Amino acid sequence: MLQKIRKVRQDDANRERHWFQDDFFDLFAWTDAAGEMIAFQLCYDRLNRERVLAWSEPTGFIHRRIDDGEALPVQKMTPIMVADGQFAADDIAAEFDNRSTGIDLRWRQFIRNKIDEAGKQLPVPRNLP
Repeated sequence: MLQKIRKVRQDDANRERHWFQDDFFDLFAWTDAAGEMIAFQLCYDRLNRERVLAWSEPTGFIHRRIDDGEALPVQKMTPIMVADGQFAADDIAAEFDNRSTGIDLRWRQFIRNKIDEAGKQLPVPRNLP
């Protein structure tokens, strides 16, 4: 279940950053002074092939895979986001439903609606023969 990380560093006086984490998700959410969500990054499958669904009002949706930067075991580089257009919305929605019960209901519903919306806009994985 997603747990809130306390004492998250705040970089912007106009918005507050929140962080929730479990063994499958990292959720970073930004809220305005009224507590309304204005952006989020939902990182998923974080221990295997990590990807991120990001949303903000000005840019809309972005879906990327996280390249952890570890090409060699003795060389650690900075993780970066790389193209990964396929988004399995139904699978992510089900995981989010199961793991997000401890999050504020308004935020939870907002993110869940955005997952559904992204599923309609982003390419979905095709079943291979």
